[in-house]
Amino acid sequence: MSDLSLIFERISKLVKAENENDLILAIFKGSINPVGMESDAEENLKKYKLLKIFIQNIIHEIDLLALEISTNEEILISVKNQKLLRTCFHILISLGISTCLIPGLGISLDKRCISAHSIPHIKLTDEQKYDILVICTDFLQRSYNVPVLKNIIITFHLSDYLAALIQLAFAPLKKPGVYPRFTMTQDMYDKFNSDRQKYIKLYDYLVSNCFQPMLMKELLVLQSVADPEPPLFVKRVIAKEMSRRLTVSGGLISLIRCFIESHEMDTGVEWKKIDMICKIVATKHGNMSENDYLKNIMYQLKQILSLNNVHYLATAMSCLLTLYKKYNECEPILTLVKEVFNTLNYDDLTLKSNLPGTIILTPQEVEHSLQFLQACTSMIKLDLPSDLLKNNLLMLFLLRIKCTTNETKTKITDIILKSLEILNMIEIQNIIEKFLFGPEESNTSNISIEEYKAGLAVKCSAVPVDHPKNDALMNFIDIFYATTNNTLINKLFESCLHIFINLKAERQIKAKNLINVQGEPQLLSSDENYAVMLQILAEISASEKIIGALKENPCIVINFMESLLLKDITNSDEECNTIALVLLNTVLSNINDTKIKELKERLYKLLPLLKKLSKDDSEYISILCNESISLIIADGPKSKGSEYEKALSNIYDDLLPVRAHGVMEMTKLIEKADPETISRRHYLFCLFQEQLKDTDSYVYLSAVNGIASLAMHCTSEALTVLCKEFLEISDEQKNIVTTESQNRTAELRMKIGDIIVKVTRKLGEMAVVHKTVLLNTMLCACRDDDPLIRASALSNLAEIALVLNYKIGTIIYEVLLCIWSIIETDKAIECRRAGVMVVSSLLKGLGKDTLIELKENLLPIYRTLNKLYKDANEDTVVRLHAQIALEELNDIVTEYLLPNLPSQKEFLMLDKKDDIFFK
Repeated sequence: MSDLSLIFERISKLVKAENENDLILAIFKGSINPVGMESDAEENLKKYKLLKIFIQNIIHEIDLLALEISTNEEILISVKNQKLLRTCFHILISLGISTCLIPGLGISLDKRCISAHSIPHIKLTDEQKYDILVICTDFLQRSYNVPVLKNIIITFHLSDYLAALIQLAFAPLKKPGVYPRFTMTQDMYDKFNSDRQKYIKLYDYLVSNCFQPMLMKELLVLQSVADPEPPLFVKRVIAKEMSRRLTVSGGLISLIRCFIESHEMDTGVEWKKIDMICKIVATKHGNMSENDYLKNIMYQLKQILSLNNVHYLATAMSCLLTLYKKYNECEPILTLVKEVFNTLNYDDLTLKSNLPGTIILTPQEVEHSLQFLQACTSMIKLDLPSDLLKNNLLMLFLLRIKCTTNETKTKITDIILKSLEILNMIEIQNIIEKFLFGPEESNTSNISIEEYKAGLAVKCSAVPVDHPKNDALMNFIDIFYATTNNTLINKLFESCLHIFINLKAERQIKAKNLINVQGEPQLLSSDENYAVMLQILAEISASEKIIGALKENPCIVINFMESLLLKDITNSDEECNTIALVLLNTVLSNINDTKIKELKERLYKLLPLLKKLSKDDSEYISILCNESISLIIADGPKSKGSEYEKALSNIYDDLLPVRAHGVMEMTKLIEKADPETISRRHYLFCLFQEQLKDTDSYVYLSAVNGIASLAMHCTSEALTVLCKEFLEISDEQKNIVTTESQNRTAELRMKIGDIIVKVTRKLGEMAVVHKTVLLNTMLCACRDDDPLIRASALSNLAEIALVLNYKIGTIIYEVLLCIWSIIETDKAIECRRAGVMVVSSLLKGLGKDTLIELKENLLPIYRTLNKLYKDANEDTVVRLHAQIALEELNDIVTEYLLPNLPSQKEFLMLDKKDDIFFK
C-alpha cells in the first residue's frame, strides 16, 4: 500500500494544476523564449519534447500502478484516487490522441472542453503526431487488460480508443517518395505497414470482446461527427463494422440496446430511436445476399421474441412489421409473421388437436401471445395491416369472457379496441357477429378455455362447447363502454344497427316457418340473436358516448330509421319502434341548427310514418312519436323558453353538475304538476331510468327522486323501478371493491327504501293496490347479506303496513315467518331489534283484529316475546320492544275477555200523554 501511495503522490504532483489550461502552460513553462531568439521550428520541437516527456511520465506512473494491481488483485483504490486516474486519462486523451487524429475522426477537443479555445496550440509534424499517437494507443492497449483502468476506458474514452485504432489500422498510406511537406522512405513505409497489421489485430480484438451495445453506440458517434465530417475511409470502416456487428449472433439485440438504454423504453418516448433502428434493419448490410441477410435478421428477431422481455418487444415487432411491408414476399419473413400473429387464430386452433383434454395453448403461451399483440397495437405507431390482427379477435374475446384477473382483462380489452380501430365497417360488423353469436359455421366448437393460477389455457374439449351468448353480451357492452375513440364508437354503434336491421329482415323471412310439423312454436336462432341486439341497443343507446357521437354524426340514426321503418312499418315490433324513436328524439334534441337544415328533407319524409305510428296502441310509442313530430316541425329543439325545456336541456348537458341540476329541476316541475311536464311523463320516466345508470351517486339519487315524483302519475311503473333498485342497485353503482364503496352502496339503498316509504304515504289508501310488490320487495330485502339493509327493510315493512292499515291479508303469515326467523337466527343485533319492533307495531295496528288475524300464531308470538323479555342476557332495546309488544297484547286480550259494559242508560221522555209505555 505504501508503494501505491507514493505512485499516486507522484501522479498528483504531475497534474496538480487546477485546470487543463493551467496544466498546458505549466508543461511548456520556460520553453517560450523572447521574440527573435529562436525560430518557430525550434520552439515547436521543444514543445513536442516537453509534451512527450510529460505524457511518458504519466504513462510510466500508471504502468507502475498497473503492475502493482496485477501482482495483487485484492488492492482497492479509493474514490479520490479513481478520480485522479480519470483526470490522467482525460489529459492523455486530450493532449496525446485528440490533437493527433485526422480532422473529422473522433470528437474534437473544442466539443469536450469549454476552455479548449484558450489552450496554447502546439504545431506538430505528422511524424510527431504519429509518434505520440502510438505511445498513447499502446498505453490504452496495456491499460485495457487491467480491470480498474479498463473500466475508465470503456466508460469515458472508448470512442477515443476506437478512433486511434481506426486511424492507425485503416488510414491510407502514401507510397514511398518525396512530398511537399513530407518524405516517405521505404523504411518508414515498411514500419507503418508493420504497425498497421499490429493495430488491425488490436482493433479486431477490441470490437470482438467489447460490450457490443456500447461498441455500436460509440461507432455511431464517430460516424455522426460533423464540422468537419469524417473522412471517407472512416465512414467505410464504421459502416462495414456496423454491418458485421449487426449480422453476428446477438447483433440485432445489441443494436436495440445501443439506441435504447433505459428500462422504460416502451413508454412511448423512444419512437424516433425505434424508427431509426427499423430503417437500419430494413437496409441490407454486408456482402451476403438479400435472402441470406433477411434469414439472419429473422433468426435474431425470433430469438428476441422468445426472450419474452417486454423491454425489447416494441422494437422487435416494429422491425418485423417494417420488414414485412418492404419484403412481403420473402419466405422467412412470412413464416415468422405467421408464427407471431396466428397464435390466437380461432380457425387454426380448432384444427390443432382432436384429442380431448389436450392443452392447445399453455398459460405461458397465451400470455406470450398477448404481449406480442399488445406490443403491436398499444405500443407501435405504425399502420398495421388489418389481416394480421382480425383473425385473433374472436379468441381474444373468448379469453376475456373467461378471464377474472383485472390486469389481464384490461390488456385484452385494449388489444381488441386498438385492433377494431384499424378495421373497416364491414370487418367490424363481421367481428361483432362472431363476438355475440359465435363462428358463422356453428355455435359450438371443440375449444374450451380454463383459468388457472398461472393464467388462461386453451384446451381441446371432449364435448362440444356452446358459445356463451349471455356472457358475450355483457362483455361486449363492457368493451363498448371502455372505448374512448369517437370514430370507433361511431363504427361500433353503426355496425350494431346494421346487424339489428339484418336480423329483423331474417326474422321476417323465417316467420312463416315458426310453426313446426307438430304445430308447436319453434324458437329460431335469429329470434334469440334479435333479442340480444335489442338488449345491446337498449343499453348503449342512451349512454353519453352515443349521445356525443350522434351530435357529430346524426346521419347514423336517420339511416337507421329509413332502413328500419320506411320499408315495412306494419312488421315492426314495439321494442324495435321504441329504440328507433328514442334514438331519433335524442338526435333531434341535441342536434345544432346547421346540421338539422342539412337533414331537413330527409326528416320531413319521416313525418307521415311518424303520424301513422303515433296512432299505435302503445301509449309510450305514441308519446315518442308526437315528440319527434314536434321537434321536426319546429326544425330542431325548441328555444329554451319554458322551464321544462330548460330542465330538459340541462339533463342532456355534458357537465355532471348541470345534468344533476336538470334532473332536480324536472322533479320540482313534476311535483308542481306543470302541465307541459306532466304531458311528457312517460318520456321523463324513461329518461330518469337512463340516469339511474350514472356512476355518480348525486345524479343517481336525483333520478330516484324524479321517479318517485312520477309515482302519482305512473304509479305501477315507478314503484316497480324503485323496488328493483332497492333490491339490486344498478350495475354501474355496485362495483364494490372497498369497504367505503360497500358503505356507499348500502347508504344509497337505504335512501331508496325511505323514498319508497314516502311514495307509499303519498298514495295513502291507493297503496293497497300495490301491496304485493311493496311487501314482497321488503321481505326479499330482509334476506340481504348486509345487516343494515335487513334492518332498513324491517323498518320500512312496519311503515308500509301502517300506511296499509295492516290490511295485508294472508301475506301476514309470511311476514311473521320472516320476522321470527330474524329474531331467532340473525346475528346482527340491529336486525333483531327491528324484528321485535315490527311485531310490536303489528300488534298495535291490528288492535282487536289481532285475535282474528293471527289465530293459532298468537301463542308462539306470546311465548317468544315473553322469553325475550325475561332473558336477563338479552339486549336491553330488544327487551324494551318485547315489553311494549306484551303490553299491547295484554291490552288486546283484556279488552276482548273483559269488555267494559256501559254503566249508563239513556231514557227518552215523550211529550204526548196518550203514548203507552207498558200494558
